[in-house]
Amino acid sequence: METNLDSHLAEEPGHEPEISFKDDSDICQQLLSRYSTSKAPHHRHLLATAAAIRSILSAEALPRSPTAYFVAAIDNLSNSENLDSTAFAALLSFVSIVVPLIPSKGIKGDKASEAVKVLVGVAERDGLGAASVSGLVKCLGVLIVGFCDLEDWGSVKEGFETVLKFSIDKRPKVRRSAQDCLEKVFKSLRSSPVIKESSKLVLSMLKSYMPMALTMSELKIIEGSKDETLSKPGHLEGLHILNLLKLTVPYLSVKISSKVLSEILQLMHSQFTALTRHIFKIFEAFFETSGEQVIGPQMENIIKSLSLYVSFGEKNPMDTVIFGATLSKIALDKLDAGGSRLWVRNVPKVCGSMAGLLTWETTTASQASCIIKEIIKHFMDQKKLLLDESQSFEDVSQESEEADMIKSTCAIFENTLSSYDGIPNEHLLEVISALFLKLREGSFIFMKNLVLKLANLMNLVSQQKSDTEHLQNCIGSAVVAMGPERILTLIPISVHVDNFTCSNAWLVPILRKHIVGASLGYYMEHIVPLAKSFLKASRKVKKSAVGEDLQAYAHGLWGLLPAFCHYPVDTHRKFGSLAELLITFLKEDPFMHQNVAVALQVLVSQNRSAIISRNNARESHSNAVKDTLLEFRSIPTYSKKTATKNIKALASCSTELLQALVNLFVNSLPEKRLYIKDAIGCLASITDSSITKKIFMSLLERFQLANGRGEFAQLTSCGDELIDTEEGSVVKKKVVKRCVIMELAASFVEGAKEDLINLLYNYVVQVFKETDVTGQCGAYHTLSRILEEHAWFCCSQFVELIELLLGLKPPTDIASLRNRFACFHILMVHTLEISSEEDNTKAFLMLNEIILTLKDAKDEARKVAYDTILMISSAFRNSSDAGSGEAYHKLISMIMGYLSGPSPHIKSGAVSALSLLVYNDVDICLKIPDLVPSLLSLLQSKAVEVTKAILGFVKVLVSSLQAKDLQNLLSDITSGVLLWSSISRFHFRSKVTVIMEIMMRKCGSAAVELVTPDKYKGFVKTVLQNRHHKSTSKEAGSSDMETMPADSSGKRMNKQNKESGSVAKENGSVHHRKRKRENKENWSPPSSREPHIPSGDGRVPKGSKKARHSEYQKSTKGQSAENKKRRKFVKEFTSGGNKKMKWRNTSKKGETAFNRPATTSKVHKHNKFGKKQKN
Repeated sequence: METNLDSHLAEEPGHEPEISFKDDSDICQQLLSRYSTSKAPHHRHLLATAAAIRSILSAEALPRSPTAYFVAAIDNLSNSENLDSTAFAALLSFVSIVVPLIPSKGIKGDKASEAVKVLVGVAERDGLGAASVSGLVKCLGVLIVGFCDLEDWGSVKEGFETVLKFSIDKRPKVRRSAQDCLEKVFKSLRSSPVIKESSKLVLSMLKSYMPMALTMSELKIIEGSKDETLSKPGHLEGLHILNLLKLTVPYLSVKISSKVLSEILQLMHSQFTALTRHIFKIFEAFFETSGEQVIGPQMENIIKSLSLYVSFGEKNPMDTVIFGATLSKIALDKLDAGGSRLWVRNVPKVCGSMAGLLTWETTTASQASCIIKEIIKHFMDQKKLLLDESQSFEDVSQESEEADMIKSTCAIFENTLSSYDGIPNEHLLEVISALFLKLREGSFIFMKNLVLKLANLMNLVSQQKSDTEHLQNCIGSAVVAMGPERILTLIPISVHVDNFTCSNAWLVPILRKHIVGASLGYYMEHIVPLAKSFLKASRKVKKSAVGEDLQAYAHGLWGLLPAFCHYPVDTHRKFGSLAELLITFLKEDPFMHQNVAVALQVLVSQNRSAIISRNNARESHSNAVKDTLLEFRSIPTYSKKTATKNIKALASCSTELLQALVNLFVNSLPEKRLYIKDAIGCLASITDSSITKKIFMSLLERFQLANGRGEFAQLTSCGDELIDTEEGSVVKKKVVKRCVIMELAASFVEGAKEDLINLLYNYVVQVFKETDVTGQCGAYHTLSRILEEHAWFCCSQFVELIELLLGLKPPTDIASLRNRFACFHILMVHTLEISSEEDNTKAFLMLNEIILTLKDAKDEARKVAYDTILMISSAFRNSSDAGSGEAYHKLISMIMGYLSGPSPHIKSGAVSALSLLVYNDVDICLKIPDLVPSLLSLLQSKAVEVTKAILGFVKVLVSSLQAKDLQNLLSDITSGVLLWSSISRFHFRSKVTVIMEIMMRKCGSAAVELVTPDKYKGFVKTVLQNRHHKSTSKEAGSSDMETMPADSSGKRMNKQNKESGSVAKENGSVHHRKRKRENKENWSPPSSREPHIPSGDGRVPKGSKKARHSEYQKSTKGQSAENKKRRKFVKEFTSGGNKKMKWRNTSKKGETAFNRPATTSKVHKHNKFGKKQKN
């Protein structure tokens, strides 16, 4: 009987969720339709049973509904004593199919109860198999939940008891079904009396198994003994009852839940048993679902038992130890959430149980560290401990419960640190650091001994070559928390006059890295005198090596100046005195120049940032702890009120400091000017513009570059004939001085008013007129800074600026070119945002030069040009202005205009620019429908250079487009590129092969073959075969079809674009091959079958830097992903270069000849796009 019924239930679709029957048609007919052709015996018996029941319904003129079928089947089950096993199995299988089809309210409550009794009686029969009982239990669950009166315990009780009994059955299938049904029944119960009675049954079952469970809890599990333990009679049921509790705990009554929890606590032991994991999961269920009424009274007992278990450490399985530690932390959270202060005395207990884990192997220590840091973060909070926000840790009574908790917790980690042999691992040190940072100034009260122990460790290992990074960061956290003043009282730095040795000198680098929020007064009153004492001692010592060490220590202490300038608390009070010291440093101590410059930058930038409401919480500074403790740091900030007072104090002394820095700048070597220039820029931004103007003019007059009337001095020509003369030497010195002043002028731009800006601009113009190309870099840079910081100047002087820049011969050095193009970037953005035919012409003049530079022989020059185009496009793409989209399209249309030009050189440059734009924003192909057809039409070109660039563009296009968008262009791309599949020269055949492979991966080989012209099918077939034969490639074993995610357009660029590198190699490796190619540069193809090949390759630079323009800086922020993508594109398309490239488009006067597209009188129209070019 078991076999037959099991086979019925295993095979019947009613037991397979994916196969279902309909409740609106005859179930007998459905079974007949499904199994009439089956020869399986159990199917035939099922059909016979269904047919017999249908006959009964027909005889009594009853409807053939699921309800009627069910009533008839139950009636037969109630009289099934005389049925053989086969017939009984078929009948029970039929019931299990029909029950889920009964509609809501299809059976009255009393009839459902009678049906439940019948099924319960059936369940008590001997010999039922697992599948039989499983199906029967499911029927019981449906009847109880769907049709019984859930408000009446009498209606529910009998079925509930049966399901509960089977929920701990030895057979997994039965047990799972019963537990699922039991959970559904509990979820459905709403009546308190019914819940109470059902909960009592669960508790009663638990108590019946408690003696066995207690016996199991006393048995220690050693290796190989678990199976032996579980094999004993009743032991397995003990585990099943615990599994049942995990499911039912959320639904038990409050009173019963408390009793269950008390019973479970009796099973908990300090060492691992077969019950431990189940007990922990029951605790977890209580924590997640039960309220304070249930778990509150037992919480301390739970924490005690968990802490004891965790403290046994390696004697227990590590996963259970970490689980127990996590539960301990949750228990503390529950205490706090319930409003109880019991957590205060339990935090040390929990931390103490886990402290030993911090010294274990990496994974365990890391997990324990994370849990303890969460406890510290939540429970060592000042507001939580003090209750009164006006208090500080100094106000905490040393005899209070909170103080005892802090002391005990600190003592735990102090003891752990003491027990460690050697340098502690990073996990223990991170926990101690978290404690420092959370207690803040209170750490000076409670953690003094920890600081001293850490210092002793540093003294022990400072002479060794051990890695002390984590140890130093831990002491650094103490510096952040306590402040340098208190740290130096605990760990004083001093020199011993008797033997000239220094104590605790290792602390200086830590102070330099971690000081924040200190006092400028402390630096002047304690650090500077201490440094002087070291310097004085160095002069007395006889051994030069010792003297040099002492002098280095002195310089190190003085060098703490920038650290003390990170958000000092007394800037507005002490900066006047500090300024005098800084001026002395600038005049007398060269080793302090950089420290002074950095300190001034930090002071000004932090305060200005607060005033203009920038988010300086994100500001990164050198003393940030670069580890997992960032969440414990309170990022220092200034209020606007404090920052305003600080800026006034800084500005009051800025004139003297600015003059001292300017004097230092003009007398310094080039490598030292950079940091001085940055400091000058910061000070100039807060100094009155009229004062800055006076300083600048006095500097010009000092170097005889301007007269007393404010007129710039004229430089005489410095030709070759004067080089060896005294006059020529003087002129050359003036040129050098002028360049230095020009470099300095850029630093005065940010805070300048209109009169100073005009002066700086006039000086720039003067330098452009009188200095050759090599001396113009500073002028370009200053002009770009003016345009960047002062948008009004760009508007008011637009025409003059364009004429000035385009009237200059393009520079050959990269620095000047970068600054020139930075000006172009800002002017192009301004031009494209306004609609004017004259302005469009000027935009073409600038764009013309940029595109020509894309074909420059120098990689660096091409990088600058590509970067400029990308920055211009990004300014529009990332702008929120309404007109930015139109301006962006205008830019692309202007570049497309060059596709109709007569010059293959500039045409290929335009293609390269479009390749970059498409790579960074492939959507432009969809927004501008003419773009791709216009470019593909150029594959008919006779110019090798153009075809190379187009194939490069197509490679970018197919790599960037998603498969669904690529499908729409598949035919045009395939027909266009296959024209060059028979040409091996210039690597055209291999380029086409790569393009075809990409399209096959994305769209499938069938789609590609479908649009392939007949004469190229052989080539495509060869590509497909070779692709499948590349067993070592990433494509081996992959399916033929691949759908690319939207953000994966550039993931395969490295692999796909190796051909670009080989083109470059061919271009520059063998001289006679290059010469041969030049002779055939514009060779005409004999027919369209064998098109001839051009000589441009759509190269793009390896990388580029961000342009600067305050009005458009937002367009470049948040672009890290885009920049990464651009660098990847650039790396693959920059190789090689046109080695014969010269500025042939410049006139003798240095004026750029303008290659304007023929179809750009209105840049948004492209009358020739998509047509074949007649070159």
